[in-house]
Amino acid sequence: MKINQSELKDLMAVVTLTIEPADYQDEVTKQLKQVRQKAQMPGFRPGMVPAGLVKKMYGKGVLADVLNKLVGENLQKHIEDNKLQILGDPMPNAEQGNVDLDHEDTFTFAFDIAVAPEFDAKLNGKNKLPMYTIEATDEMVNKQVEAYASRFGEYIPEDKEKGTKAEVKPCAIDAELFAKVYGADAPKDEEAFRARVKEDIVRSLAEEAKYRFGIDVKDAVMKKMENVVFPVDFLKRWVLATNEKMTQEDLDKDFDKMLDELKWQLAKDQLMKEYKIDVQKEEVEAFAKRIAKMQFMQYGLMNVEDDMLANYAQEMLKQENQLRGIVERVAEDKIFEAIKGVAKIEEKTISQEDFDKLFK
Repeated sequence: MKINQSELKDLMAVVTLTIEPADYQDEVTKQLKQVRQKAQMPGFRPGMVPAGLVKKMYGKGVLADVLNKLVGENLQKHIEDNKLQILGDPMPNAEQGNVDLDHEDTFTFAFDIAVAPEFDAKLNGKNKLPMYTIEATDEMVNKQVEAYASRFGEYIPEDKEKGTKAEVKPCAIDAELFAKVYGADAPKDEEAFRARVKEDIVRSLAEEAKYRFGIDVKDAVMKKMENVVFPVDFLKRWVLATNEKMTQEDLDKDFDKMLDELKWQLAKDQLMKEYKIDVQKEEVEAFAKRIAKMQFMQYGLMNVEDDMLANYAQEMLKQENQLRGIVERVAEDKIFEAIKGVAKIEEKTISQEDFDKLFK
């Protein structure tokens, strides 16, 4: 088999594969023998259908399968051997004519490939990034304590005769409430309870600040990639070819967003190599448990047992989309953490109100 690649031009090249009889003949013969052994046809015993008849009936299909496999394997090998970082998938070249399996024995296949552009997504001390600490106020603590008292309070139904509406009467802020919120290791008095509530708020605010830091890191990286040129026509062609339900109108509307996602993915790949980051199974499982814990907390379940969290997390990870998303989140968190050590971090204390304005 001969494989040739044209010179790269505007990040594009054509890979041509020429397949001769010596490349496929033995495999076609082998597969036709296997077909013959299983073939059943009136007038012939199983496995005794004449080879010529089997070839006439199944030869073209077998040849097509063998050729497709050869093309796929050797095209992929060419990409790997030449360390090509391709975008999307190879696409049949527009000038590729129809393959005539009836009258040809040497076949040529041509594919367009697009490679990733060169870029530098790395940050350094010249990049200033804010790191926020959101103030946890007494007002936040009071509101959360009131919310707990209301959540575990007494439901008073509507009384039409007395003209009263349904309401929730908050429960007393006492040991019974502390136990409902925090379980067996609940604080013993109100002061300790409020201190525990504040600790929870501080942790929650730290997660919000961490999320914001990730946004600022991503913005800084994407700014470095603003002027990186991509083979847009090829990418649009590939997206349409691989998404049957996508229309040209949908593509025109969403392509800029798709291109940004591609830029960010390429940047992450580069940064993971730069900082020698990989994602371990234990990290994925721990992150899934964190998600599970937060979901339970939304329903007021503050002290779910670790075994239950682990089981819930494992069920989550069985879903391919969930697993992929969590792996991506873990990788991004590790990238953001690594960037703290190379960029110029400006620590800022901020109120919740001002912090919220950052997202407007």
